[in-house]
Amino acid sequence: MKFRLVGVLLVAALFVGVVAPASSGAAAQEPTVLEEINFRNNLIAAQESLLNTYRCLFNIDIGVVPGGCVDGQPARGPIWPDVFEGVPTSSEIEIRDQLVVAQESLLNTYRCLFNVDTEIVPDGCGSQPDPFESSEGVDSGPVPTGNTGRVDGAILTTECTDDRPRGGTLTIGVPSGMKGWDPAHDDGMNPSGATRMTALYDALFYLDLTTGRLVPSLAESITTEDNQVFTLKLREGVNFTDGTPLDADAFIWNVEYHKNPAVQSRYGYQASRISLIEKIDDLTVNITAARGDATFPQIFADQLAWMMSPSAYRSGQDPVTGLNAEINHNPIGVGAGPFMFESRIDDRWVVLVRNPDYFRDGCPYLDKVIFMAISNSGARYAALGEGNVDIAYDTSMENLRDAVANGVNTTTKTDNYGHTWLLNSDRAPFNVRSCRMAVAHAIDYDTVNDVVWDGLKVVNRSVMAPGSPWLDPEAELPGYDLVAAAASLAECEAELGAPLEFETFCTEAPVNVLLANTLVGMWKAADIRATANCLELGEAVSAVFSRDFVASPWGIPIDDPDRLFDIYFGDSTVDGVCGQFPGSRNVTHSCFPEFDAALTLGRQGLTFEERFEGYSRFQRKFAQEAPVVVMAKDFRGYYWSDEVSGVFMSQPGGLLLAFTAKG
Repeated sequence: MKFRLVGVLLVAALFVGVVAPASSGAAAQEPTVLEEINFRNNLIAAQESLLNTYRCLFNIDIGVVPGGCVDGQPARGPIWPDVFEGVPTSSEIEIRDQLVVAQESLLNTYRCLFNVDTEIVPDGCGSQPDPFESSEGVDSGPVPTGNTGRVDGAILTTECTDDRPRGGTLTIGVPSGMKGWDPAHDDGMNPSGATRMTALYDALFYLDLTTGRLVPSLAESITTEDNQVFTLKLREGVNFTDGTPLDADAFIWNVEYHKNPAVQSRYGYQASRISLIEKIDDLTVNITAARGDATFPQIFADQLAWMMSPSAYRSGQDPVTGLNAEINHNPIGVGAGPFMFESRIDDRWVVLVRNPDYFRDGCPYLDKVIFMAISNSGARYAALGEGNVDIAYDTSMENLRDAVANGVNTTTKTDNYGHTWLLNSDRAPFNVRSCRMAVAHAIDYDTVNDVVWDGLKVVNRSVMAPGSPWLDPEAELPGYDLVAAAASLAECEAELGAPLEFETFCTEAPVNVLLANTLVGMWKAADIRATANCLELGEAVSAVFSRDFVASPWGIPIDDPDRLFDIYFGDSTVDGVCGQFPGSRNVTHSCFPEFDAALTLGRQGLTFEERFEGYSRFQRKFAQEAPVVVMAKDFRGYYWSDEVSGVFMSQPGGLLLAFTAKG
C-alpha cells in the first residue's frame, strides 16, 4: 500500500523549498549570519515535526516524540523553532546544516521503510539493498578494517604517537537523547553516557575489560596494603579547560560534591564508600574506605571517574541553592578530557571539539566529535551503512550479529552470569543436588537459544563470559547430556522416594512463556515432570524475593564477579545450610562454606592473581553444585566504518575517543 502525506509535507515545504531570506531594502542583500541560523532553526523544527508525524503514524521511535502520540498524531503538535541565543558564527550554521542532513536521511529511511512520500526520495527507494553489500561487479580489494590488532575490551595503547590520520569529524550514533553533563546526574553507567563523559572529562582510571586491571589516566596510581586505606596519586600538570589545576583539592571537592544531599547525585552511594580523605600533598590523597574490599578502586574508573572543575562550577552557582544547573546544558571549562563542549541542539545533537591542551601529547587525533541521538536501533544501523554515522552503539544482538556476518567492524561486551533459572535449594526437590543436576543436564541449551532467542545469545557453559579475565575454563557447567540426566534423575528420585516433579514460575511476557514451555518440554523428554505457572511480573518478582517458589527465571548481568558475593554468600558451616547472615540477594538459599571462602578471597585479595584464585574456586564449586541453571548471556557493543580505528572500550562499555582516528 502506498501512503502520501501531502498535507503534512506542506509544513516542511515552507522551508525546504525556499532559499534563505534576503535582508530588507530596495536591493536584495546577502542574509546575515543570524538570519541564516534562524532560517535553519525553522527548517530543523519543520523536519522534526514531520519526523514525529511519521513516528506516530507508523509507531516507530515514539519514545522521542515530545508528549508521546495520541490517535496516531504527536500529542503536542508541531515543533516550534528554537530561539537562537549567543554569538552568531559560521560554525553555528555548519552545525545546523549537519543536523538538517541527518534529519533528511532519517526521513528518507522512514519513507522507504513504510512506502510513504517515496517520490521525493532522491534516486527513489529501489529494492532497498543491504547497506553493507558491495556494488556488484566492483572489486574493492582487501577491506581495510578497524578490527586489525584489536581485542574486544582491550586497551591496546594510551599514546597517540603513531602515523594514523589526524583531524576530521567523527559522528557517533547513540540510542537516546543526551540529558546533561553533570557527572552527578548523567547516566555515566550507560555505555553511551560513559563515552560522552570520558570525552569531556577523561577519567581517573580506565578499566581494561580483558584483564580486569585499572589503566592510569588522570590519576597515576592507587595503591593499598590492606584494602582499607588507599593512596591515590594524581598526574602532574593536568589542568581543566578553564585553566585551573586538577589537584588534590579538586579531587576532594568532587567527592564531597557527590556526597552533598542537595546535589542528589546518582552516585551518592559510591561516594559514601569513602569515609575519610586526607590530603598528603598537592597531588596525593589517602582515602579510607568505609568497607574494605578489592573492588573499591574501580569506583574511580566508572561512577567517580569524572572530575569537574570546582572553579567552573562555582562560577555559575545559584546564590540560594549553591547548585549550578547550567552545567548540564553548557559545560564550559569543566573538564580535563580530550574534547571540549562546543554546542548542542536540544538533546539530540551535541558537538565536542579537540582540547588543544589535553595532557597526552598528540591526543586526540580527531578535531571534532558529534553525538547524534537515533533511538530506533534499525535506523541507527542503517545510518552507518548510509554513511550518516561513523560508529554507533547498539544493544540489538540481531544488528551486531548481522554486522559481523557482513564483515562490518564490531566490538562487543558480553555479560558475566546473565540469564538464569533459579532452583530453590531451601525446598524439595532442589534441596537435593542430584535433582538440580538432572534438570540442568536435560536442557539442550543451543536449541533453547535457537527456539527462544533466534540463536542470538551466548550460551557457553560457564558462569563467566567467553574472554572474561575471570573465566576458569576448567569450571564447565552441566551441559546437555541425557545419559547424565538419567543417572542424576535415578539418584534424585531414590533420595526423594518419589518421582521428580515440580512447578516452575515464569512471567507472562511472550518470550518468557515460550522459554518456560520449551524447558518443560525438554524436561518431559527426560522423564522429569514439570509444569509452568506464568505470573504477572510483579507477582513473580515478589515470589522470588520472598523465596516462595521452587523454580523461576531470573537475570543478573554482572561485570566484576564481586557482585556474586551478595548472591551466593551463605555464612554457612555445612553444605546446604545457611547461617545467620547470608547475602542479601541469596534468594535460592544456595549456601556452601566453599562459596563463602572463595568469594571472601575474591573480595579481599590484594592482587589480581589472588582474586582470580578465589573466583576460580567459586566457579568450580558452582559447577559441582548447580545451584541455579545458567541459561544464556546478552552482549552489546559497537559497529563502525572502515575509516575508523582505535576503538577501545572501558567500564561500563564506554569508548575512549582520545585514541580514535578517522581516515
